[in-house]
Amino acid sequence: MDFINLLGSIWPEGNFWASIIKLFDVGSYAWTIILFTIVLKLVLSPVDFMQRYFTNKQTRAQAKLQPELEKLKKRYGQNQTLLYQKQNELYKKNNVKMSGSCIVMIVYMAVTLTVFLTLWSSLQSIAGFKIKNQYLELQQVYYNSYETNYLGTDLGILEEYNSLPTVEEKNKLLEETEKAKEDEIFAGLTTGTEEEKRALAQETVVKDRTLRQEEAQKLVAQHYSEIKDSWLWIRSIWRPDKATVSEIASYNDFKVSTGEEGVSEAEYNLVMGELLNNKELNQTNGYYILSIIVVLVSLLSQLVIRWVSRPKAKTGETLKVQQPGFTKIMMFIMPITMLLFTISSSAIFAIYIITNSLMTTLITPLTTVICNKIEDVQEKKHKEEIKVDYRR
Repeated sequence: MDFINLLGSIWPEGNFWASIIKLFDVGSYAWTIILFTIVLKLVLSPVDFMQRYFTNKQTRAQAKLQPELEKLKKRYGQNQTLLYQKQNELYKKNNVKMSGSCIVMIVYMAVTLTVFLTLWSSLQSIAGFKIKNQYLELQQVYYNSYETNYLGTDLGILEEYNSLPTVEEKNKLLEETEKAKEDEIFAGLTTGTEEEKRALAQETVVKDRTLRQEEAQKLVAQHYSEIKDSWLWIRSIWRPDKATVSEIASYNDFKVSTGEEGVSEAEYNLVMGELLNNKELNQTNGYYILSIIVVLVSLLSQLVIRWVSRPKAKTGETLKVQQPGFTKIMMFIMPITMLLFTISSSAIFAIYIITNSLMTTLITPLTTVICNKIEDVQEKKHKEEIKVDYRR
């Protein structure tokens, strides 16, 4: 049992993110993910800063050139090729490099998407791994109880059973033991016909088997309450936070989430019988709370990013820069995308999304302030250099 307990506590091998996440293990998987996400966001903050810096610089430059850009539009709006050429000349004259910002944005998006998608895949794999290992541990509890109670009266048979290498051989021994008990009961009956005595002997063995199974299932339910990974209102963080999803996975859900083919439906339902059938134990896993929080936090993050990204004039007045259509679309696409991922994924991934979005909301204003300060210093230095050149 010590080995099984150890097996249930480890992270999956060969999973890159799992090997990183387990370095932050604080006992609770949910709090571990929160801590890991905070550290990951801080580690990636230089990439975010570079993207914010170049975007901020480009936005401020565009804001200053906006009146001249509007003039070019009015003059050359009918000829897009010429308009594009004149805009490039204007940018070049004012030392504005649009391509540099695009390259930084592409790198930023590539890093962000890679981290997001690989983490989503890894956390889904970790969730399946945890569900599988929980079942294996509960399976061991079930068989330890059932087999010990059923065979424990005969130490010789128990030792023989434990020495058998395959499940098939063990099941065969159990069948032979049941048949021997049935014959023993049959031989002890003194009244009734042969058929009646045989039926009674079989009924007694079945009742005894059912009783042992129920006792084992109750021990499984008790052990599950000791090893389950719950967090706040969520009964299992490895399952989605949805009112339509139960805490204990059905056999089909178990197969989908774990990819396990070596466990039959009959065996799974037998081991998990008490957990699956007891409504007090197998309640809904959540109430869509994480999904609601994800949408709200994602919207807040987008609003903060748009607000702090507005360029300011020296008077403090916000300069008007036409926002690209893509930016406006992302305002709505991001929350919807996060919602879809949250609903279809384990609660642990939703916790990651919320933590990451909150960190973005907190870091973005600070990053923007730093970028503005750097840009102000550079502008001041540039103006001083111009004055010096002019005096010469």
